[in-house]
Amino acid sequence: MIKVHWKALKALQPARLIGSRRNLFSAKQIPSPKELRQFLDKYVIGQDVGKKVMSVAVYNHYLRVNDKQRRVEAKIQSDLLEKQRQDDDKDEPIYSGSTEAKSGYRQLRQRLSQNMGLEDDDLELSKSNVLMVGPSGSGKTLLASSLARVLDVPIAITDCTQLTQAGYIGEDVEVCINRLLVGADYDVAKAERGIIVLDEVDKLAKPAASIGTKDVSGEGVQQSLLKMLEGRSVEVVAKRPIKKNADAKENQTIAKKEETFVVDTSNILFILMGAFVGLDKHIVKRVNSAISGPEQSNTEDKKNEVNRLRFSSTIEKIELPNGKKTSALNLVTPTDLVSYGLIPELIGRVPIITALEPLERTDLYHILKECKNALVHQYEYIFKQFGVHLCVTEKALMKVASLAQDEGTGARGLRGIMERLLLNVNYECPGSGISYVLVDEKVVNSLKQSKHSLATHVAAKYYSRGEREQFIEDVYKEDVKKGKILDKIYGRTGTRILQGKKIHE
Repeated sequence: MIKVHWKALKALQPARLIGSRRNLFSAKQIPSPKELRQFLDKYVIGQDVGKKVMSVAVYNHYLRVNDKQRRVEAKIQSDLLEKQRQDDDKDEPIYSGSTEAKSGYRQLRQRLSQNMGLEDDDLELSKSNVLMVGPSGSGKTLLASSLARVLDVPIAITDCTQLTQAGYIGEDVEVCINRLLVGADYDVAKAERGIIVLDEVDKLAKPAASIGTKDVSGEGVQQSLLKMLEGRSVEVVAKRPIKKNADAKENQTIAKKEETFVVDTSNILFILMGAFVGLDKHIVKRVNSAISGPEQSNTEDKKNEVNRLRFSSTIEKIELPNGKKTSALNLVTPTDLVSYGLIPELIGRVPIITALEPLERTDLYHILKECKNALVHQYEYIFKQFGVHLCVTEKALMKVASLAQDEGTGARGLRGIMERLLLNVNYECPGSGISYVLVDEKVVNSLKQSKHSLATHVAAKYYSRGEREQFIEDVYKEDVKKGKILDKIYGRTGTRILQGKKIHE
Protein backbone atom coordinates (compact mmCIF):
# COMPACT_ATOMS: atom_id res chain seq x y z
CA MET A 1 0.00 0.00 0.00
CA ILE A 2 2.75 2.49 0.85
CA LYS A 3 4.35 2.09 -2.59
CA VAL A 4 1.13 3.23 -4.19
CA HIS A 5 1.22 6.42 -2.12
CA TRP A 6 4.82 7.17 -3.10
CA LYS A 7 4.01 6.85 -6.82
CA ALA A 8 0.80 8.78 -6.45
CA LEU A 9 2.61 11.57 -4.63
CA LYS A 10 5.18 11.84 -7.39
CA ALA A 11 2.48 11.88 -10.05
CA LEU A 12 0.45 14.50 -8.24
CA GLN A 13 3.22 17.10 -8.05
CA PRO A 14 2.03 20.19 -9.95
CA ALA A 15 3.81 20.72 -13.27
CA ARG A 16 4.32 24.39 -12.43
CA LEU A 17 6.25 23.58 -9.26
CA ILE A 18 8.37 20.94 -11.00
CA GLY A 19 9.29 23.45 -13.71
CA SER A 20 10.14 26.16 -11.22
CA ARG A 21 12.28 23.78 -9.21
CA ARG A 22 14.45 23.09 -12.25
CA ASN A 23 15.11 26.81 -12.67
CA LEU A 24 15.62 27.52 -8.98
CA PHE A 25 18.87 27.12 -7.07
CA SER A 26 18.89 24.37 -4.50
CA ALA A 27 20.71 25.04 -1.25
CA LYS A 28 23.72 23.07 -2.51
CA GLN A 29 23.79 24.89 -5.86
CA ILE A 30 23.88 28.42 -4.46
CA PRO A 31 27.50 29.60 -4.66
CA SER A 32 28.88 30.27 -1.19
CA PRO A 33 29.84 33.83 -0.26
CA LYS A 34 33.51 32.93 -0.78
CA GLU A 35 32.77 31.54 -4.25
CA LEU A 36 30.78 34.65 -5.15
CA ARG A 37 33.66 36.82 -3.93
CA GLN A 38 36.17 34.85 -6.02
CA PHE A 39 34.01 35.37 -9.11
CA LEU A 40 33.69 39.10 -8.43
CA ASP A 41 37.48 39.38 -8.06
CA LYS A 42 37.80 38.50 -11.75
CA TYR A 43 35.72 41.48 -12.85
CA VAL A 44 35.95 44.09 -10.06
CA ILE A 45 39.29 45.43 -8.87
CA GLY A 46 39.56 46.55 -5.25
CA GLN A 47 36.39 47.18 -3.22
CA ASP A 48 37.15 44.32 -0.79
CA VAL A 49 34.52 45.34 1.77
CA GLY A 50 31.87 46.03 -0.87
CA LYS A 51 32.38 42.66 -2.56
CA LYS A 52 32.18 40.86 0.78
CA VAL A 53 28.96 42.65 1.78
CA MET A 54 27.33 41.99 -1.59
CA SER A 55 28.36 38.30 -1.61
CA VAL A 56 26.82 37.69 1.83
CA ALA A 57 23.67 39.70 1.01
CA VAL A 58 23.03 37.85 -2.25
CA TYR A 59 23.73 34.44 -0.70
CA ASN A 60 21.31 35.07 2.18
CA HIS A 61 18.68 36.44 -0.19
CA TYR A 62 18.56 33.29 -2.32
CA LEU A 63 18.66 31.09 0.79
CA ARG A 64 15.50 32.92 1.86
CA VAL A 65 13.93 32.42 -1.59
CA ASN A 66 14.69 28.69 -1.51
CA ASP A 67 13.38 28.30 2.03
CA LYS A 68 10.11 29.97 1.11
CA GLN A 69 9.73 27.85 -2.04
CA ARG A 70 10.53 24.65 -0.12
CA ARG A 71 7.82 25.34 2.46
CA VAL A 72 5.22 26.12 -0.20
CA GLU A 73 5.95 22.93 -2.16
CA ALA A 74 5.96 20.77 0.98
CA LYS A 75 2.59 22.20 2.06
CA ILE A 76 1.04 21.43 -1.34
CA GLN A 77 2.46 17.89 -1.31
CA SER A 78 1.19 17.31 2.21
CA ASP A 79 -2.32 18.41 1.25
CA LEU A 80 -2.24 16.19 -1.83
CA LEU A 81 -1.12 13.19 0.22
CA GLU A 82 -3.89 13.68 2.74
CA LYS A 83 -6.46 14.07 -0.04
CA GLN A 84 -5.17 10.87 -1.66
CA ARG A 85 -5.54 9.01 1.63
CA GLN A 86 -9.10 10.17 2.09
CA ASP A 87 -10.26 9.63 -1.51
CA ASP A 88 -8.44 6.48 -2.62
CA ASP A 89 -8.39 4.47 0.61
CA LYS A 90 -12.09 4.45 1.44
CA ASP A 91 -12.33 0.74 0.75
CA GLU A 92 -8.99 -0.09 2.43
CA PRO A 93 -8.01 2.67 4.91
CA ILE A 94 -4.31 2.96 5.53
CA TYR A 95 -4.79 3.12 9.30
CA SER A 96 -6.28 -0.41 9.29
CA GLY A 97 -3.55 -1.75 7.01
CA SER A 98 -0.25 -3.41 7.86
CA THR A 99 2.26 -2.08 10.34
CA GLU A 100 4.69 -1.46 7.46
CA ALA A 101 2.17 0.75 5.68
CA LYS A 102 1.46 2.74 8.84
CA SER A 103 5.20 3.22 9.47
CA GLY A 104 5.85 4.34 5.90
CA TYR A 105 2.97 6.80 6.01
CA ARG A 106 4.23 8.31 9.28
CA GLN A 107 7.75 8.68 7.86
CA LEU A 108 6.42 10.40 4.77
CA ARG A 109 4.31 12.78 6.85
CA GLN A 110 7.30 13.50 9.09
CA ARG A 111 9.52 14.33 6.10
CA LEU A 112 6.91 16.69 4.66
CA SER A 113 6.50 18.33 8.07
CA GLN A 114 10.25 18.97 8.21
CA ASN A 115 10.21 20.52 4.73
CA MET A 116 7.26 22.67 5.74
CA GLY A 117 9.26 23.92 8.72
CA LEU A 118 6.48 23.23 11.22
CA GLU A 119 8.95 23.49 14.10
CA ASP A 120 9.63 27.09 12.98
CA ASP A 121 6.16 27.78 11.64
CA ASP A 122 6.12 31.35 12.94
CA LEU A 123 9.64 32.15 11.68
CA GLU A 124 9.72 34.10 8.42
CA LEU A 125 12.96 35.41 6.93
CA SER A 126 12.70 39.12 6.19
CA LYS A 127 13.64 40.71 2.87
CA SER A 128 16.98 42.53 2.74
CA ASN A 129 17.52 45.00 -0.10
CA VAL A 130 20.89 46.68 -0.60
CA LEU A 131 22.03 50.30 -0.99
CA MET A 132 25.46 50.92 -2.55
CA VAL A 133 27.02 54.35 -2.06
CA GLY A 134 30.12 55.27 -4.02
CA PRO A 135 31.66 57.75 -6.45
CA SER A 136 31.11 57.49 -10.17
CA GLY A 137 33.21 54.81 -11.85
CA SER A 138 33.89 52.85 -8.65
CA GLY A 139 32.22 49.65 -9.91
CA LYS A 140 28.66 49.75 -8.51
CA THR A 141 26.86 48.65 -11.69
CA LEU A 142 29.60 46.15 -12.54
CA LEU A 143 29.18 44.47 -9.14
CA ALA A 144 25.45 43.99 -9.65
CA SER A 145 25.70 42.77 -13.26
CA SER A 146 28.53 40.35 -12.36
CA LEU A 147 26.43 38.82 -9.56
CA ALA A 148 23.50 38.36 -11.96
CA ARG A 149 25.88 36.65 -14.40
CA VAL A 150 27.23 34.12 -11.90
CA LEU A 151 23.74 33.37 -10.53
CA ASP A 152 22.22 33.18 -14.04
CA VAL A 153 19.22 35.32 -13.09
CA PRO A 154 17.63 38.16 -15.09
CA ILE A 155 18.63 41.71 -14.20
CA ALA A 156 17.01 45.05 -15.03
CA ILE A 157 18.87 48.35 -14.57
CA THR A 158 16.71 51.47 -14.37
CA ASP A 159 17.92 55.06 -14.20
CA CYS A 160 15.88 56.80 -11.50
CA THR A 161 16.28 60.20 -13.17
CA GLN A 162 13.67 59.10 -15.76
CA LEU A 163 11.03 58.14 -13.19
CA THR A 164 8.03 60.28 -12.24
CA GLN A 165 4.82 59.77 -10.34
CA ALA A 166 1.96 58.10 -12.19
CA GLY A 167 0.06 60.56 -14.36
CA TYR A 168 3.03 62.80 -15.18
CA ILE A 169 5.27 62.87 -18.24
CA GLY A 170 8.04 60.34 -17.74
CA GLU A 171 8.24 56.67 -16.76
CA ASP A 172 6.29 55.07 -13.92
CA VAL A 173 8.18 53.05 -11.32
CA GLU A 174 6.63 49.85 -12.71
CA VAL A 175 8.90 50.19 -15.76
CA CYS A 176 11.64 48.34 -13.85
CA ILE A 177 9.33 45.33 -13.45
CA ASN A 178 8.51 45.53 -17.15
CA ARG A 179 12.21 45.47 -18.07
CA LEU A 180 12.80 42.52 -15.78
CA LEU A 181 10.00 40.62 -17.53
CA VAL A 182 11.63 41.32 -20.89
CA GLY A 183 14.96 40.03 -19.54
CA ALA A 184 13.20 36.88 -18.31
CA ASP A 185 11.48 36.38 -21.68
CA TYR A 186 8.14 37.12 -19.99
CA ASP A 187 8.53 34.14 -17.63
CA VAL A 188 6.96 35.48 -14.42
CA ALA A 189 8.47 32.75 -12.21
CA LYS A 190 11.95 33.53 -13.53
CA ALA A 191 11.45 37.29 -13.20
CA GLU A 192 10.38 36.87 -9.57
CA ARG A 193 13.87 35.52 -8.79
CA GLY A 194 15.71 38.31 -10.60
CA ILE A 195 17.60 41.45 -9.61
CA ILE A 196 16.40 45.02 -10.11
CA VAL A 197 19.01 47.79 -9.98
CA LEU A 198 17.77 51.32 -9.28
CA ASP A 199 20.66 53.49 -10.40
CA GLU A 200 21.11 57.20 -9.59
CA VAL A 201 18.76 56.85 -6.63
CA ASP A 202 20.46 59.87 -5.05
CA LYS A 203 18.82 62.02 -7.75
CA LEU A 204 15.48 61.28 -6.05
CA ALA A 205 16.64 63.14 -2.92
CA LYS A 206 14.17 65.81 -1.87
CA PRO A 207 15.81 69.26 -2.12
CA ALA A 208 15.16 71.69 0.71
CA ALA A 209 13.70 74.20 -1.77
CA SER A 210 10.91 71.80 -2.70
CA ILE A 211 9.38 71.61 0.78
CA GLY A 212 5.68 72.41 0.52
CA THR A 213 5.60 71.90 -3.27
CA LYS A 214 4.72 68.96 -5.49
CA ASP A 215 7.92 66.98 -6.14
CA VAL A 216 6.82 64.50 -8.82
CA SER A 217 10.31 63.23 -9.70
CA GLY A 218 11.78 63.20 -6.20
CA GLU A 219 9.87 62.38 -3.06
CA GLY A 220 6.85 61.28 -5.10
CA VAL A 221 8.92 58.56 -6.80
CA GLN A 222 10.38 57.47 -3.45
CA GLN A 223 6.84 56.99 -2.14
CA SER A 224 5.92 54.99 -5.25
CA LEU A 225 8.89 52.65 -4.77
CA LEU A 226 7.88 51.63 -1.25
CA LYS A 227 5.31 49.07 -2.37
CA MET A 228 7.79 47.19 -4.58
CA LEU A 229 10.67 47.31 -2.12
CA GLU A 230 8.51 45.90 0.66
CA GLY A 231 7.55 42.87 -1.41
CA ARG A 232 4.02 43.22 -2.75
CA SER A 233 2.33 41.93 -5.88
CA VAL A 234 2.54 44.48 -8.69
CA GLU A 235 0.32 44.44 -11.77
CA VAL A 236 2.08 45.56 -14.94
CA VAL A 237 0.87 45.80 -18.53
CA ALA A 238 3.45 44.78 -21.13
CA LYS A 239 3.41 44.35 -24.90
CA ARG A 240 4.62 40.82 -25.51
CA PRO A 241 6.00 39.84 -28.95
CA ILE A 242 3.87 37.06 -30.41
CA LYS A 243 4.72 36.90 -34.12
CA LYS A 244 7.51 37.97 -36.46
CA ASN A 245 6.72 38.93 -40.03
CA ALA A 246 8.45 40.58 -42.98
CA ASP A 247 6.97 43.41 -45.03
CA ALA A 248 7.24 43.91 -48.82
CA LYS A 249 10.78 45.25 -48.46
CA GLU A 250 11.73 42.31 -46.22
CA ASN A 251 11.98 44.48 -43.13
CA GLN A 252 11.32 42.57 -39.93
CA THR A 253 8.06 43.47 -38.21
CA ILE A 254 7.07 42.15 -34.80
CA ALA A 255 3.43 41.83 -33.79
CA LYS A 256 2.88 42.53 -30.10
CA LYS A 257 0.00 41.67 -27.83
CA GLU A 258 -0.79 43.67 -24.71
CA GLU A 259 -0.91 41.40 -21.68
CA THR A 260 -1.29 41.94 -17.94
CA PHE A 261 1.21 40.28 -15.59
CA VAL A 262 1.04 40.05 -11.80
CA VAL A 263 4.56 39.92 -10.37
CA ASP A 264 5.32 39.18 -6.72
CA THR A 265 8.29 41.37 -5.76
CA SER A 266 8.93 39.64 -2.42
CA ASN A 267 11.61 37.41 -3.99
CA ILE A 268 13.16 40.09 -6.19
CA LEU A 269 16.45 41.54 -4.91
CA PHE A 270 16.49 45.34 -5.18
CA ILE A 271 19.92 47.00 -5.33
CA LEU A 272 19.82 50.78 -4.98
CA MET A 273 22.93 52.73 -5.91
CA GLY A 274 24.10 56.28 -6.34
CA ALA A 275 27.11 58.58 -6.14
CA PHE A 276 25.54 60.81 -3.44
CA VAL A 277 27.78 63.75 -4.33
CA GLY A 278 28.45 65.88 -1.26
CA LEU A 279 27.36 63.23 1.25
CA ASP A 280 30.97 62.75 2.38
CA LYS A 281 31.19 66.45 3.26
CA HIS A 282 28.08 66.11 5.40
CA ILE A 283 29.54 63.07 7.19
CA VAL A 284 32.81 64.90 7.87
CA LYS A 285 30.89 67.83 9.29
CA ARG A 286 28.86 65.52 11.54
CA VAL A 287 31.95 63.69 12.82
CA ASN A 288 33.92 66.91 13.41
CA SER A 289 30.94 68.43 15.18
CA ALA A 290 30.74 65.44 17.51
CA ILE A 291 34.46 65.61 18.29
CA SER A 292 35.27 69.33 18.50
CA GLY A 293 31.89 71.03 18.85
CA PRO A 294 29.77 72.85 16.26
CA GLU A 295 31.58 76.21 16.42
CA GLN A 296 35.05 74.86 15.59
CA SER A 297 33.54 72.57 12.95
CA ASN A 298 31.93 75.54 11.18
CA THR A 299 35.26 77.40 11.19
CA GLU A 300 37.06 74.46 9.57
CA ASP A 301 34.31 74.14 6.96
CA LYS A 302 34.79 77.77 5.91
CA LYS A 303 38.56 77.31 5.60
CA ASN A 304 38.21 74.24 3.40
CA GLU A 305 35.24 75.46 1.37
CA VAL A 306 37.32 76.65 -1.61
CA ASN A 307 39.32 73.41 -1.80
CA ARG A 308 36.20 71.29 -1.58
CA LEU A 309 34.55 73.16 -4.43
CA ARG A 310 37.68 72.89 -6.55
CA PHE A 311 38.12 69.16 -5.99
CA SER A 312 34.50 68.09 -5.84
CA SER A 313 35.28 64.70 -7.38
CA THR A 314 37.48 63.66 -4.45
CA ILE A 315 36.03 61.90 -1.41
CA GLU A 316 36.83 63.25 2.05
CA LYS A 317 38.74 61.01 4.43
CA ILE A 318 38.32 60.72 8.19
CA GLU A 319 41.03 59.68 10.64
CA LEU A 320 39.90 56.86 12.90
CA PRO A 321 40.91 56.54 16.59
CA ASN A 322 43.49 53.89 15.62
CA GLY A 323 45.25 56.42 13.38
CA LYS A 324 44.12 54.96 10.05
CA LYS A 325 42.26 57.05 7.50
CA THR A 326 39.11 55.84 5.78
CA SER A 327 36.68 57.23 3.24
CA ALA A 328 33.94 59.28 4.88
CA LEU A 329 31.34 57.23 2.98
CA ASN A 330 32.29 54.17 5.05
CA LEU A 331 30.79 55.94 8.08
CA VAL A 332 27.43 56.68 6.45
CA THR A 333 24.36 56.18 8.65
CA PRO A 334 20.62 56.17 7.85
CA THR A 335 20.44 59.59 9.52
CA ASP A 336 22.94 60.97 6.99
CA LEU A 337 20.80 59.64 4.13
CA VAL A 338 17.68 61.25 5.60
CA SER A 339 19.55 64.53 5.87
CA TYR A 340 20.60 64.13 2.23
CA GLY A 341 16.95 63.96 1.15
CA LEU A 342 15.82 60.32 1.14
CA ILE A 343 12.62 59.63 3.05
CA PRO A 344 12.90 57.44 6.20
CA GLU A 345 10.33 54.95 4.83
CA LEU A 346 12.59 54.19 1.85
CA ILE A 347 15.74 53.80 3.95
CA GLY A 348 13.88 51.50 6.35
CA ARG A 349 13.24 49.08 3.49
CA VAL A 350 16.93 48.95 2.58
CA PRO A 351 18.65 47.53 5.67
CA ILE A 352 22.02 46.74 4.04
CA ILE A 353 24.12 49.83 3.28
CA THR A 354 27.65 49.55 1.90
CA ALA A 355 30.06 52.11 0.52
CA LEU A 356 32.57 51.67 -2.30
CA GLU A 357 35.97 53.30 -2.04
CA PRO A 358 37.31 55.74 -4.65
CA LEU A 359 39.68 53.91 -6.96
CA GLU A 360 43.38 54.54 -6.35
CA ARG A 361 46.06 54.67 -9.04
CA THR A 362 47.06 51.03 -8.50
CA ASP A 363 43.41 49.96 -8.84
CA LEU A 364 43.08 51.81 -12.13
CA TYR A 365 46.33 50.24 -13.35
CA HIS A 366 45.03 46.72 -12.59
CA ILE A 367 41.72 47.53 -14.33
CA LEU A 368 43.71 48.46 -17.44
CA LYS A 369 45.52 45.15 -17.77
CA GLU A 370 44.47 42.42 -15.32
CA CYS A 371 40.71 42.10 -14.86
CA LYS A 372 38.33 40.31 -17.23
CA ASN A 373 37.80 42.33 -20.42
CA ALA A 374 40.74 44.58 -19.51
CA LEU A 375 40.98 47.68 -21.69
CA VAL A 376 44.51 46.97 -22.92
CA HIS A 377 43.50 43.48 -24.06
CA GLN A 378 40.54 44.96 -25.92
CA TYR A 379 42.72 47.44 -27.82
CA GLU A 380 45.37 44.80 -28.53
CA TYR A 381 42.67 42.61 -30.05
CA ILE A 382 41.28 45.48 -32.15
CA PHE A 383 44.71 46.31 -33.57
CA LYS A 384 45.37 42.64 -34.22
CA GLN A 385 42.37 42.60 -36.57
CA PHE A 386 44.18 44.86 -39.03
CA GLY A 387 47.59 43.23 -38.59
CA VAL A 388 49.24 45.53 -36.03
CA HIS A 389 50.94 44.40 -32.82
CA LEU A 390 50.21 47.04 -30.17
CA CYS A 391 52.54 47.18 -27.17
CA VAL A 392 51.90 49.46 -24.16
CA THR A 393 54.65 49.44 -21.52
CA GLU A 394 54.06 49.17 -17.78
CA LYS A 395 55.25 52.74 -17.15
CA ALA A 396 52.85 54.00 -19.80
CA LEU A 397 49.95 52.19 -18.13
CA MET A 398 50.85 53.66 -14.74
CA LYS A 399 50.90 57.12 -16.32
CA VAL A 400 47.45 56.55 -17.86
CA ALA A 401 46.18 55.45 -14.43
CA SER A 402 47.57 58.66 -12.91
CA LEU A 403 45.80 60.80 -15.52
CA ALA A 404 42.52 58.98 -14.85
CA GLN A 405 42.93 59.49 -11.11
CA ASP A 406 43.48 63.22 -11.64
CA GLU A 407 40.27 63.43 -13.66
CA GLY A 408 38.34 61.82 -10.79
CA THR A 409 35.94 59.87 -13.01
CA GLY A 410 37.02 56.42 -11.85
CA ALA A 411 37.25 53.46 -14.20
CA ARG A 412 35.08 55.20 -16.81
CA GLY A 413 37.79 57.80 -17.34
CA LEU A 414 40.28 55.15 -18.47
CA ARG A 415 38.51 54.51 -21.77
CA GLY A 416 38.34 58.22 -22.59
CA ILE A 417 42.09 58.60 -22.02
CA MET A 418 42.93 55.48 -24.03
CA GLU A 419 40.75 56.67 -26.91
CA ARG A 420 42.61 59.98 -27.02
CA LEU A 421 45.94 58.22 -26.72
CA LEU A 422 45.28 55.81 -29.59
CA LEU A 423 43.20 58.04 -31.86
CA ASN A 424 46.00 58.83 -34.32
CA VAL A 425 47.31 55.26 -34.14
CA ASN A 426 43.90 53.84 -35.00
CA TYR A 427 43.60 56.33 -37.85
CA GLU A 428 47.06 55.83 -39.38
CA CYS A 429 47.66 52.08 -39.06
CA PRO A 430 44.96 50.28 -41.09
CA GLY A 431 46.21 49.73 -44.64
CA SER A 432 49.48 51.64 -44.09
CA GLY A 433 52.08 48.85 -43.86
CA ILE A 434 52.73 49.52 -40.17
CA SER A 435 53.16 46.24 -38.29
CA TYR A 436 54.21 47.30 -34.78
CA VAL A 437 53.21 50.20 -32.51
CA LEU A 438 54.89 51.12 -29.23
CA VAL A 439 53.26 53.35 -26.62
CA ASP A 440 55.77 54.17 -23.90
CA GLU A 441 55.82 56.67 -21.05
CA LYS A 442 57.10 59.46 -23.31
CA VAL A 443 54.12 59.01 -25.65
CA VAL A 444 51.66 59.20 -22.74
CA ASN A 445 53.41 62.29 -21.36
CA SER A 446 52.79 64.03 -24.68
CA LEU A 447 49.07 63.51 -24.05
CA LYS A 448 49.21 66.11 -21.28
CA GLN A 449 48.61 69.29 -23.27
CA SER A 450 48.22 71.60 -20.28
CA LYS A 451 47.55 71.35 -16.57
CA HIS A 452 43.82 70.93 -17.04
CA SER A 453 43.43 69.44 -20.53
CA LEU A 454 44.58 66.52 -22.67
CA ALA A 455 45.80 66.68 -26.25
CA THR A 456 43.96 65.03 -29.13
CA HIS A 457 46.89 64.35 -31.48
CA VAL A 458 49.53 62.07 -30.00
CA ALA A 459 52.33 60.50 -32.03
CA ALA A 460 53.16 56.92 -31.04
CA LYS A 461 56.19 54.97 -32.32
CA TYR A 462 55.56 53.07 -35.56
CA TYR A 463 57.55 50.17 -37.03
CA SER A 464 57.27 48.34 -40.34
CA ARG A 465 57.50 44.56 -40.71
CA GLY A 466 61.28 44.73 -41.29
CA GLU A 467 61.82 46.81 -38.14
CA ARG A 468 60.72 44.15 -35.68
CA GLU A 469 64.18 43.88 -34.09
CA GLN A 470 64.26 47.61 -33.40
CA PHE A 471 60.72 47.46 -32.02
CA ILE A 472 61.68 44.79 -29.48
CA GLU A 473 64.91 46.60 -28.54
CA ASP A 474 62.92 49.80 -27.85
CA VAL A 475 60.49 47.83 -25.68
CA TYR A 476 63.42 46.42 -23.69
CA LYS A 477 64.66 49.92 -22.90
CA GLU A 478 61.57 50.64 -20.78
CA ASP A 479 59.99 47.26 -20.02
CA VAL A 480 62.29 44.24 -19.77
CA LYS A 481 59.47 41.90 -18.77
CA LYS A 482 57.41 42.76 -21.82
CA GLY A 483 60.51 42.52 -23.99
CA LYS A 484 61.06 38.93 -22.85
CA ILE A 485 57.45 38.14 -23.71
CA LEU A 486 58.01 39.48 -27.23
CA ASP A 487 61.16 37.35 -27.52
CA LYS A 488 59.11 34.22 -26.77
CA ILE A 489 56.38 35.24 -29.20
CA TYR A 490 58.82 35.78 -32.09
CA GLY A 491 61.31 33.03 -31.14
CA ARG A 492 64.27 35.31 -30.41
CA THR A 493 67.22 33.91 -28.43
CA GLY A 494 70.60 35.28 -27.41
CA THR A 495 72.23 37.69 -24.99
CA ARG A 496 72.05 41.50 -25.03
CA ILE A 497 73.66 44.24 -22.96
CA LEU A 498 71.15 46.84 -21.77
CA GLN A 499 72.20 49.77 -19.54
CA GLY A 500 75.40 47.98 -18.50
CA LYS A 501 73.61 44.70 -17.56
CA LYS A 502 73.61 41.38 -19.37
CA ILE A 503 70.19 39.96 -20.12
CA HIS A 504 69.96 36.28 -21.05
CA GLU A 505 66.97 34.94 -22.89
